[in-house]
Amino acid sequence: MWARELSQAGELVTLVIGNAYGVAALDDPRLSFVPQAPGRSKWMKTIGWSSPDLAAVRSASDRFPATPPDRVVVFRLGISPALEGLPASWLDRVEVDLDDWESDRCFSLAGLALRSGSLFRAAQFAAGGLFYRNRERWALSRFPVMHVSAESDAAAMQAKFDPQRVRVTPNRISGPPCPLPDRPANGTPSILFVGTLGYLPNRDAVEWLMKSIQPRLARVLPGLAVTIAGDAPERTAARLIASDLDWRGYVADLRDLYEEATIAIAPLRGGSGTKIKVLEAWRYRRAVVATSHAVRGLCVVPGRHVLVADTTGEMVDACRRLIEDHSLRERIAAEGHKLFLSHYMI
Repeated sequence: MWARELSQAGELVTLVIGNAYGVAALDDPRLSFVPQAPGRSKWMKTIGWSSPDLAAVRSASDRFPATPPDRVVVFRLGISPALEGLPASWLDRVEVDLDDWESDRCFSLAGLALRSGSLFRAAQFAAGGLFYRNRERWALSRFPVMHVSAESDAAAMQAKFDPQRVRVTPNRISGPPCPLPDRPANGTPSILFVGTLGYLPNRDAVEWLMKSIQPRLARVLPGLAVTIAGDAPERTAARLIASDLDWRGYVADLRDLYEEATIAIAPLRGGSGTKIKVLEAWRYRRAVVATSHAVRGLCVVPGRHVLVADTTGEMVDACRRLIEDHSLRERIAAEGHKLFLSHYMI
């Protein structure tokens, strides 16, 4: 999203912190890759904080145009240490895309880890939350412009700082809309969840599906298929294979899965940022049942764009209503697709 906007505004130079994944071979003076500093702790990796090699940052910035850029956009607070390697004349034009509060993300992940029984991982994330809270105070006092995706976060920041410095910048996904027709009434009803299961919030969501939601759905909707798409660690994969869920593993092109699905589900209880799985379901014109956390920061009206459910009983009831009520399902799917087109598509 940022690359498209900035490229349209003028010449874009990009500094990537971390692995190049095969792109480094590109001979483009406007594109530089900087490795992480050696010795980054496992804890830093766990909480998503980057420590770039500052000498490499300085070397890369020396190859950029001599004239200071009009805008410097830092994508995520976790890579802000790279600013220490940039020319001082650049620092009065820095914008940071906070997405949402990273400290909240860490505290949220601590709660999920605690629920899963991992006290050590919960302590790691809780310490990460305190670390990010200090860095957020630093960022709010330093950066001229801050971008957040949620209106609620923006309102909290604008109450403490110059409102002109805070901008609401929704996350969007690229690609054309792919509205699919509703599943025929005589087809097997199917619910779809998409997410990489190496990520704790997605894994927690699938555990909830396996243990509580799917068994109750099976009683009220006999024959219902619950499909899971996404890579999974070995232990999680073994549990999915032994369960009543239809696990498909990694799927490169999700169109066929959305075509099979009657509705999509997003039972996330933690994590941060815009839940792309919700935007993706809207892109394919599928009605969504989601927790209030999963739609946090999105301009949704519950009951219009999605059905919001935060307990097992609410999840089961919302899924049943959408599957049994064709007109309700069509209306929710159409309104979600319309919101995607107007707010969340590049």
